[in-house]
Amino acid sequence: MPSSEGRTAPAVLAGDFRGALRLQLTVIGALMMRELHTRYGRENLGFLWMVVEPLLFCAGVIIIWSVAQGRYTHGSHLNVLGFVMTGYLPLTLWRHTTNRAVHCFRANASLLYHRQVRMLDLLTARMILELYGTAIAYLVMAFVFWAAGVYEWPKDWGLFYLGWLYFAAFSVAMGLIIGALTEMVEWVEKLVGPLMYFLLPVCGCFFMVDWLPGSVQELVLWMPTVSAYELIRGGQFGPELRIHTNLPLATAVCLALLATGLLLCRNVHRHLVIE
Repeated sequence: MPSSEGRTAPAVLAGDFRGALRLQLTVIGALMMRELHTRYGRENLGFLWMVVEPLLFCAGVIIIWSVAQGRYTHGSHLNVLGFVMTGYLPLTLWRHTTNRAVHCFRANASLLYHRQVRMLDLLTARMILELYGTAIAYLVMAFVFWAAGVYEWPKDWGLFYLGWLYFAAFSVAMGLIIGALTEMVEWVEKLVGPLMYFLLPVCGCFFMVDWLPGSVQELVLWMPTVSAYELIRGGQFGPELRIHTNLPLATAVCLALLATGLLLCRNVHRHLVIE
C-alpha cells in the first residue's frame, strides 16, 4: 500500500480540497435542515410552507391582475398569467433573500463555536433555501396552470434560465451586503424595507423596457434586475416579444455587488458579539 509520502503535491492538494468541499457541503446541508425546523417546525405543513408562501403571494396577485387586465395585456401575445408569474416569483426571491439576511449572523452566532461552521455558511444556507423554495413554487404553479390550459411553458429555456441566474446573483449579492451591514450598523435594518419599496418601481417587475420612452430605456438598464426580467420574459414568450438588455453592465454590477458582499462578510466578525 503506497504511503502518503509517495503522493505528489497536486494529488494531496486535490484530495484536501475535495475533503474540505465535502465537509462544507455537509455543514451547509445541516444548517439548512436546522433552519427549516427552526422556521417552520415539524407540525402541520412544516417545511412545505417554504413553497406555499410564495405560491399564495403570487396566486393572489395573478387573480387580481387577471380580473383587472383580462387574459392578455399589451397585445394578444402577452399572457397576463405568464407576465405576472415571471414578475412576482423573482421578486419574491429577492425580497425573501434580503429579508432573511437581516441579523442572520447574530441569530446564529452560537453555532460559530463549532469549528466547522463559518460565517458565510450561515447566510449561504438561508439563501439556498430561498432559491429552492422559489424554484419549486414556480414548478408547482406552472404545472397546475399548464394542466388547466391557461399557461404555456417557456419557449426559450436558455434565455429563461439565464435571466433567473442573473436575478439569483443579484439577490444573493444584496443578501450578503444587507446581512453584513445590519451587523455593522444598527440603523441599516430600518432602511431595508424602504429600500425595497424604492427599488420596486424600477426593478422591471411591472414593465417591459420596450414600453418606455427611448430616453428612459438606457437609464433603467443600469438596474441589473431589469435585464434579468427581460431575459426571463424573452424566454417565456419567445422571439415575438422584443426585449432590451445590457448584459455587460448587468454582469459588472452583479460581480461588483457580490465582491462587496463577500468582503463585508469577511470582516463582519469584528462587529459580532457571541454570548
